[in-house]
Amino acid sequence: MLPKKSNLVSIIIPVYNRQELISNAIMSVHEQTYRPIECVIVDDGSTDDSVVIIQELQIKLDSDNFSINLFLQDNAGAPSARNKGIKNAKGEFIQFLDSDDLLYPEKLQIQVSFLKEHIECDGVYGDWHHGTVDNYDLIKGEKWDDMLSQFYGRRVIHTLSFLFRRSMILKIGLWDISLKRNQEIDYFLRGVLAGGNFGYLPRVTGLWREHQGERIVSSSGALSALAFYDKWIEEFNRLGIFSANLKKTTAHFLFWHAMDLNNNQSNDAMHYLHKAYKLYKDFPEWNTPKIKVLRLVIGPKRSINYWYKRAKSSKNQKCRTL
Repeated sequence: MLPKKSNLVSIIIPVYNRQELISNAIMSVHEQTYRPIECVIVDDGSTDDSVVIIQELQIKLDSDNFSINLFLQDNAGAPSARNKGIKNAKGEFIQFLDSDDLLYPEKLQIQVSFLKEHIECDGVYGDWHHGTVDNYDLIKGEKWDDMLSQFYGRRVIHTLSFLFRRSMILKIGLWDISLKRNQEIDYFLRGVLAGGNFGYLPRVTGLWREHQGERIVSSSGALSALAFYDKWIEEFNRLGIFSANLKKTTAHFLFWHAMDLNNNQSNDAMHYLHKAYKLYKDFPEWNTPKIKVLRLVIGPKRSINYWYKRAKSSKNQKCRTL
């Protein structure tokens, strides 16, 4: 990271082909009641007019206490773009913002004030809206005593809601560019394991926006998500903290994503279902009278394979009770 400037908030925005939405994201930053701010925007090889739009706003909005710093790179994914942003950020506080989301005007003012008052906190998060500008749901951030379990999947916090101290970012390090899904969860978990103390302020911070370009769940996406859980199974075991609660959470996600895989990925699916069963054996689907008998006769592995093939052959592709 570049030398720190006191009180400055660096807002890191990765961009890829967001010509329809990037100006809204930048303007939501410019409309913050807080100053000083720098937008560290990293274009990840856009092929549309995103860069042109950013450059126009750069000329229009740059001032003594608000700047847009644009960096270009070949397409390498959002984590790589965020890492480039981290390396070029000068702020005492760091905010990550996706190029299709919006911050509400008082977000930074409220959270910077909180961190200055609560010097024991390494970061702070709040609530957020999810939906469109005109139609959205309120999502509560909450704070649990067990933040590892909270961030791991029981109560995931959206990226836009967080504001970090620079010192915390230095402890966490860079984003994991090998992950294609759940990079944010990975980053926040690493923050907890790095000793981060994160405060919760129940104020609505911004809009996690749904739009026509929203990503859809695919079989490749499911495999990418499963790779994330592979990483954290290994990490939890390495650290000796793989509790029964974490195992149960992991097993449910392995089950869910395995069932999203296509029929031609059945070997992968059954591999992860077996993994899920080893972590948590009390799935209702695998404890019906028929499956219990099969488990005694042919063993857990073959009984799960049988259940999987029957479930995937059902017309609506949903797991059915046998």
